[in-house]
Amino acid sequence: MPAAAADLRELHTLHQRAKALRDRLTSGPKTVAARLGAMSQRQSAIETARKTLQDARVQLKKKEHTVQGLNARIDDRTVRLNTVKKNEEYKAIQNEIALEKSQIDKIESDMLEEMERIEELARKLAAEEAELKTFAVEVEALQQLVESQAAGQRVQLADLETAIVEAEAIFPDDIRERYRRTVKQYGAEAMAPAEYDPKAQLASCSGCFVALTTQGLNELLNGIHITFCKTCGRILYLADEDRPNTRRSG
Repeated sequence: MPAAAADLRELHTLHQRAKALRDRLTSGPKTVAARLGAMSQRQSAIETARKTLQDARVQLKKKEHTVQGLNARIDDRTVRLNTVKKNEEYKAIQNEIALEKSQIDKIESDMLEEMERIEELARKLAAEEAELKTFAVEVEALQQLVESQAAGQRVQLADLETAIVEAEAIFPDDIRERYRRTVKQYGAEAMAPAEYDPKAQLASCSGCFVALTTQGLNELLNGIHITFCKTCGRILYLADEDRPNTRRSG
């Protein structure tokens, strides 16, 4: 008995459902991997931000030590002012004190800017750390969801693959090898409905959109044997089961 359009349609549907499950089984882990990669990038960015903040604090501390050192030197020079007797030496020490005070003013101005920068870096870092924590929770939940769904999907896929093998019994032995080659080439779309217009008496393959030859259309309408598209090689079946049962001879 040749395969009826309903049999081919059912087999086509089984292949499509199996492909959809395989895609989900593949896409789920890919999505998780992408999220984990994004999380790793965020972690690296946060580590860089932490290092930048740490370096800024170290530089600020160095400036504080520099100011402390300059103030200590000013104190020493101030003490010396009380002991020098020559006017030239007195003025020289005053000039040195003035220069060091100017240096302190410049450093302290830089320190104020640096403290504002450190405050902003710390604020951004805290926000990024909070966002990463939330993101990590979301990724963990997604990973658990994908893993829990995958178990059921694998069971469904196994059932579908069994159903496909059973449904393939519609193909006679001399056609089965060609059918398998077609499936290997096109996967779930190895079969294609042919849209038939009974008024125009024309049909086209929905896989490659090429009109069937007269012989191909006769084969499809008469349903004597399996019809392969002469252009793309897909197995064809009539898309409309409710059409009038008109047969062409050829």
